[in-house]
Amino acid sequence: MKPRLLVTIYANPDYYPPTVYAVRILSCYFEIHILCRNMDEPIQQWPSNVTIERFGDYGSAREKEAASAGAKLIEYLKFAARTRALIRQMRPAIVYSYDPHAFVASMLGRIARRPAPLLFHLHELPETENLSWNSLEGWVVWTALAGTRSADAVVCPEKDRARHWLAAAGDSRAPIVVPNCPEKSYFPAPADWSETIARRYRAREAVYIGHASADNGHLETLRALAMTDAIRMRVIGGYRPEFGASFNTLARELGVADRVSLDGWLALDELQARASRASVGLSIYKPVTKGLEYVASASNKLFEYAAMGLPVVVPDRASYRDFLGNAEWVTYADVEEPKSIARAITSIFADNDRYVAMSRAARRAFEEQYNYERVFTPALERIFELSGVAKSQPAVARDLAEAS
Repeated sequence: MKPRLLVTIYANPDYYPPTVYAVRILSCYFEIHILCRNMDEPIQQWPSNVTIERFGDYGSAREKEAASAGAKLIEYLKFAARTRALIRQMRPAIVYSYDPHAFVASMLGRIARRPAPLLFHLHELPETENLSWNSLEGWVVWTALAGTRSADAVVCPEKDRARHWLAAAGDSRAPIVVPNCPEKSYFPAPADWSETIARRYRAREAVYIGHASADNGHLETLRALAMTDAIRMRVIGGYRPEFGASFNTLARELGVADRVSLDGWLALDELQARASRASVGLSIYKPVTKGLEYVASASNKLFEYAAMGLPVVVPDRASYRDFLGNAEWVTYADVEEPKSIARAITSIFADNDRYVAMSRAARRAFEEQYNYERVFTPALERIFELSGVAKSQPAVARDLAEAS
């Protein structure tokens, strides 16, 4: 029997690719039990030695969000009680918590003479100032901040997010930074990169993958398209009806409606098929929150574009320049200025040879640097250390290859 590992997350892990990748790797070494809320439809196939417990009454994310304060509190208290019961029953070698709600439940649930080690993975960055004492969110974030130092290790996907949270928590330790990269198998290389890149260059299409909203630069990019000739944009991801209406209205007003596609949410295989036919990836979040300001290595879409061999346009902000530097496959733009976005996109198509070089550099960066098997290694080694699981069982390289 492999040692046991308990994963707690107050969301549906099926919709968090880095969590899926981590569990696949960890399943080589542990029997894993995932405790999550019964929220949104399952979409993932988990390894055979992974049990996933979707706790509580089913509801969509919007239904959970719209619930009364009393209903939210009762649901959370039940989740915390179930976490405590699982820790007692399983006696896991380690507990791995993926958000403040899950961390607080696990922190309270592991109270014992010899508690299991607890790793806190701060997947998203909530607001840490001016917390409301009239909301469950405010109380949970405050308790998570107060308890962060009790975690045996803290993991964040971005160094500035880690710095911001740990400063608010009064924790001077160095975090483990694990960028939100895809696993090696995310996008297999096409049979002929040269023909694929040539076809993309002719397509002249920019693609954005992820939730569509005004905060993600979509409206500015529409205005940028109006300043270019023949460049198209495809948006793949969920969006609220009111945003879809404003997006389509603006596209018509600007005369670019025939050059844009608002595709909505797609299954992964169709998402990859459409995105990989595009020419440029867009990752142009506005810094409207700390989480979106400090998003450079936390944007899984950035690295998914790299896996597809797509040049990218990113915000011209310190966090991005510090992380990506002068990477050949990256072009910077002021996301508040449509003219800057237009210049960035058109510059990528200015020279065919440069476009080919950028595309190949993007794929090379994914293969050599920005894949989950590589970036998760520091967290994996810390988990081995905390849990007492020997690094040598079985060969790490072989098992990671099988996991991918």
